[in-house]
Amino acid sequence: MIKKKYNQCYDVSEKNKTYLQTSIKRSKGIFPEMEVAKAHMKILKKYIKKDDAILDAGCLTGHFYRSFLREFKNHNLKYTGIDPWALHINEAKKIWSKDKNVNFKKGWVQKLPFKNNSFDISICSNVLTHIPSIEDPIKELLRVTRKIILIRTPIHKISYRIQMVFNSKWFKFTNVHPKDEFDKKGNPRAFEYFDVHSKDYFESLVKKYEKRARIKFIKDNFYNKKNINLKIEKKQKILSTRVNSEGDQVADLLIIPNHFVLIKK
Repeated sequence: MIKKKYNQCYDVSEKNKTYLQTSIKRSKGIFPEMEVAKAHMKILKKYIKKDDAILDAGCLTGHFYRSFLREFKNHNLKYTGIDPWALHINEAKKIWSKDKNVNFKKGWVQKLPFKNNSFDISICSNVLTHIPSIEDPIKELLRVTRKIILIRTPIHKISYRIQMVFNSKWFKFTNVHPKDEFDKKGNPRAFEYFDVHSKDYFESLVKKYEKRARIKFIKDNFYNKKNINLKIEKKQKILSTRVNSEGDQVADLLIIPNHFVLIKK
């Protein structure tokens, strides 16, 4: 029986220690800063003020905080990271234990355990694409944020529902054998969403809960192709992002139209 919450499979992340080790090395500065983290800092540079409270929804072990420290080292930022997986949160607390401005909590972006307007800035990077219903996450991010929300996720003119189906032959963190990938109704047993949402749909959700919100869609062209193609995550080649000859970001067979969605309240 595959454990699920919000129709997300625990097999994907709960025991994925390969992904965990990658995150740990990024947080410790052993692996280089991610291109997406650099891009966040470039976009947020004009909005962040001293003593701002930052929320990182889907923080893993807090490697984005290292980028905040680099870009805003004299700003005394108060950083809070939230992630649904205990293995990431436990390691994050160890890595950043000596930093008084850091706080980590286990939880889901669908139901954030914070009061209204708790944060000046909220970020949510590479998370919504893996969530089957993004309405609650958007509602929650709007609820807990005072000023700016920056979301990175695939955006296109048309929405697509995409599932990557796992089996134990190539993904060691599931016990689903190839012959059992799908049940008798044709539903995958262990999977991860890689959804693409239309600009119109995304904007309608934001406006539903914050009519006055100003929304800007920014195509992710910030990356350095050479850095992305370094293939640090050699053991996860199927899941790693690369850049093809036409400059598109690709994961296995999927061309991913990543955008930053900047929301101003």
